[in-house]
Amino acid sequence: MVDKIKVNNLCCFYGGKEVISSLNINVVKNEILSIIGPSNSGKTSFLRTLNRMNDMNVNFSRKGNIFLDDENIFDMNPENLRKRVGMLFAMPIPLPMSIYDNISYAPKRLGIASNRNMDEVVEKSLRDSSLWDEVKDRLNSSAIKLSGGQQQRLCIARILAIEPEVILFDEPCSGLDPISTAKVEEAMLKLKEKYTIVLVTNNVKQASRVGTRTAFFLMGELVEIDNTAKLFVSPRDKRTGDYITGRFG
Repeated sequence: MVDKIKVNNLCCFYGGKEVISSLNINVVKNEILSIIGPSNSGKTSFLRTLNRMNDMNVNFSRKGNIFLDDENIFDMNPENLRKRVGMLFAMPIPLPMSIYDNISYAPKRLGIASNRNMDEVVEKSLRDSSLWDEVKDRLNSSAIKLSGGQQQRLCIARILAIEPEVILFDEPCSGLDPISTAKVEEAMLKLKEKYTIVLVTNNVKQASRVGTRTAFFLMGELVEIDNTAKLFVSPRDKRTGDYITGRFG
C-alpha cells in the first residue's frame, strides 16, 4: 500500500480553542477513508485542512504538517493544491447554467481542456459520477432542474472535470433520500479505482458500506483507525464500540 497523504502531529485551532489535537494519520492511495464521530469531533475541520480551505478563516491556525505525495501542502500554492484535492460539500450547489456548462466551466477557466475535447471531458466526468445515462439527452437543460441526488452527482462530475487526485466528501448524502444516497455511494465506490477518497459522515452505516478503512474521531482526537470490517465488528476502544452501536453521539 502506498500512502497518498501523511498527516504528522497536526493541531488545529479556531482562536484559542484547539479542535484537532496531535493528529497522526495516513490516507492510502485508492482507498476510501471514512471518518466518523459525534459533532464537534474535528472531522470537518480536518477535511478542510487537507485542501487548505481553513486558510480562509482568519481565526484559524495550525501546527504540524500534511504531505501529499511527500510534498508539504503548506508549501504549495493553495489554488494548485485545490486542483489536486477537490472537495464536495453537504449541500449540492449547481451553477445557474446548463448541465454541460456546469462541468466545462472550471476546465475552461483553468485551461485544463481545450474546446476541441470538451465534449469528451463532459461525458467522461458524467460517466464517472454515474450520471451520464440520466442526463445525456438534456445536457443543455438547466442544472437547477435536476433532483437533489442528481445535483450532488453533478457536483462530483464538476470536481472530476479538473482531474484531481484526491476527493474530499463532507457529509455528501446528509440531505438525500435513500435511493439518491445509494447512487452517490455507488459513484464513490467506482471512483475509488482512480482516486483517493476521504469521506466524513455522521452515518455509520454509510461508513461501513463504502469505507476501505474507518477512523473514529472524538473531541478532536483520533481514537482508532482500522480496516472497516474489523473496526465495526471488534473495535479496540470501548468508546468506538459505544458510538457505532448508538450508545452515545
